[in-house]
This record gives sequence, C-alpha cells and structure tokens, in this order.
Amino acid sequence: MKRNHRRDFIPAVDYRNRRIPGLYRRGERFYGLVWANCGSGRRESRRFRLTNPEGEPCSNVVEAKAALDVLRGKKAEDLLAIGGKRISFFEWADRYLELASTKAKRPGTVENERQAIDRWKSHLGDIALSNISTPHLAAFIEKRLQGGRFGRKDLAPASPRTVKLDCVMLSGILKTAVQAGYLGEVPRMPKFKTPPPPVRTLLTPEQFERLLVGCLALDSEGQPVSKNGEQLRDFLRFLAYSGAREKEALGVAWSHIDLQNERLFLGAHEEFQASGVVIGSGGLSKNHRSRIVDFNPQLKALLEEMKSRRAPDSKWLFPSPQRGDTDRPAKTFRESLRLVRKHAGLPNVGFHDLRHLFCSHCVMAGIDFMTIAAWLGHKDGGILIGKVYGHLLDEHRRKMAAKVVIG
Repeated sequence: MKRNHRRDFIPAVDYRNRRIPGLYRRGERFYGLVWANCGSGRRESRRFRLTNPEGEPCSNVVEAKAALDVLRGKKAEDLLAIGGKRISFFEWADRYLELASTKAKRPGTVENERQAIDRWKSHLGDIALSNISTPHLAAFIEKRLQGGRFGRKDLAPASPRTVKLDCVMLSGILKTAVQAGYLGEVPRMPKFKTPPPPVRTLLTPEQFERLLVGCLALDSEGQPVSKNGEQLRDFLRFLAYSGAREKEALGVAWSHIDLQNERLFLGAHEEFQASGVVIGSGGLSKNHRSRIVDFNPQLKALLEEMKSRRAPDSKWLFPSPQRGDTDRPAKTFRESLRLVRKHAGLPNVGFHDLRHLFCSHCVMAGIDFMTIAAWLGHKDGGILIGKVYGHLLDEHRRKMAAKVVIG
C-alpha cells in the first residue's frame, strides 16, 4: 500500500501543554478554525492559514494566537471570503476582464488594465487570491521602480505615478473579488512617495493666436504648412471656446447645435437632435454622459461663421477630408497639429491645452466653479477646478484690485 504523505492538522498547545481552541498546526504552519459562510447559505468549519501583520506565516504559538484573534474579528465583521474552491489570481483576473462592468469601460481603459494585469500575473504567479499579502505588493512596487523583467518584457524603471496606477488597478480587481465573495478583504497597499503632478504651463492668448496664424501659413517653398489648415483652425477655436475634449469635438454633428437657444450638446449620440429632448447618457464623452455648453460670444460667432461655409454633403461639424461618398467625421487632426505647432514654435502644445485655456479664462472671468464644471463635464461640482485653477482666481483678483483708484 502507498503511504499517505499528506500532513494532518494537529491541535496546537500552549506552554503548559493545554490545547488551544481553534488553533492547529500543519508542519511548520499554523491554521485557525472558524465557522464561516460556504457560499450556499450554510455555514461550515473552515481552516485559514495564519500570518503575522507583515503577511508572513506565523512562526510561533504567540503569533498564531494573535492572528487567530484577528481572524475571529474578521468573522464577526463578516469579512471572511466565501468558502469552496480557492480561486487563483490568474483565474479571477481573466474573469474580471469578462465582467460586464469591465467591458462597459472605454477601450483604452480596458487595454491599460489588461497590460497591468499581465504585469501582476508575471509577478504574483498562480497564487491564490486569499494568499496575496502586503509583502507581495511591496516587492512588485520595488521591482517596478527599479525596472526588471515582467513576463517576456524587460521594463525600464517606472515613475512612482506610473507604479501608483498599477496599484490602483490591482485594488479595483481585488475589490470586485471581495464583492463576489472570493476574498475577505483587500490586503493593505504599501505606501510610497509619489511626487505631485507637474504644474501645467497654461497656453497664453498670444501663443494661441500664433497657433491659429500658423494654420493658414505657408512654408519656405510657398506651400501650406498643413493641407487641412482651415479645418484645423476651426477645430482649435472650437476646443478653446467650448472646453470640449478632442474626441468629443470630433463627434459633434450639426444636429447637436441649437443656434436658436444658443447651446451646444457635447457627448451626444450621433442621431441626437438638439431641438428634441435633453439626453443624459450615451455618446462619446469620457464618462458616457452628455452635457450642455451654453454659448459664449466667441463660440456663437465661430459656429455661425462655420455654418455659412458648411460642407453641404456632410452632417458633421468636422467632416473627414477623405470621406469620399461616405459621410463620416474626421478621425484625427494630430498630424496637422504637429506641423502647425512646429511652424509656430510651440512644439509641446496639445489639444487638451485648449481645454485648460477655456477653463482658466472662465475662472478669471469670475464664473462660479459649479457652472464651469457643468460645461466641462466634471461630476465633482467644481472641486477639481478649485484645486487646479484656484490660484488664477486669486491672482486675477489681485490684478483687479490694483486697478482700483479712489478719487
């Protein structure tokens, strides 16, 4: 007969050789026995491996008793994972990517999560979800900061902010495992210093004007700097006067513009009619919510000008120059922008800088943050605007106060 080499669970005893209720040993490791949810409405006895606060296996009875008390506390707060087959990180990560809530995210976000998951898989291996501990996370962070091999890729040292994003993505994955009952709680994420985001230099009105002039400029050989110069000029002005994001602006149709009531619907569905009912979801906006931007004088003048020379064969505000017989919006103006900004001597300007230009001038005009947030599509009521642009309002007030002269 074959011998059974599997080690049995042996009741642990204290220094007086008295049995400790609920505490067991198996080889060199300690386990706690508690009654827990098995996932079908029943409760049954289950053994949990005991670890110290650092996430390492308990090495003595004193540590094990302390860990057993922590385990019982989790049980009392219903923080223990559902029983049954233990699920590995590999398996749950694959399930996570197939969840409806994950697939509802923007494709770019899903792809970023997929890449982060591949790095975590390479580091953690086929470890059980319940065995992931803080030391595992700390080792990943250190490896990412120093650079190393993840899967088949040798990655250069990453910035603390980049590593932070990987950790945030893992926390989200583990939180869904908690909600599904496969994990009791998310392990504590190690703290590490991340530098504050760099202060973005705001585009000045003078630089913006140079950019617009560059759109219609000629190069040294007398040829246009950009073949799509006029359309790019309209696009840049539209971003600066509306605060729209690049992809939102590309998806604007003339049916999204209500010239009579002087309002613009950003993030609306392709078939939406501005004269109809105000919508609240769907479309191309970052958070999949449409919003209204009220006309300011410059936006109104721009749209009226663009309408007077509107392409009769297209419903789009910025139709594709290569649309042929198929009416479709322009896909991107990035190559045209690259040529124009090089000619204008502004190599670092991007489309998002025009959104910042719009927001900064709204702040300096004294418009309340809640209104600006509504125009920009922020859901925080203006908190982010206050953090990023509050100094502009203070500076503007000081400049205005300096102009006050009595008598």
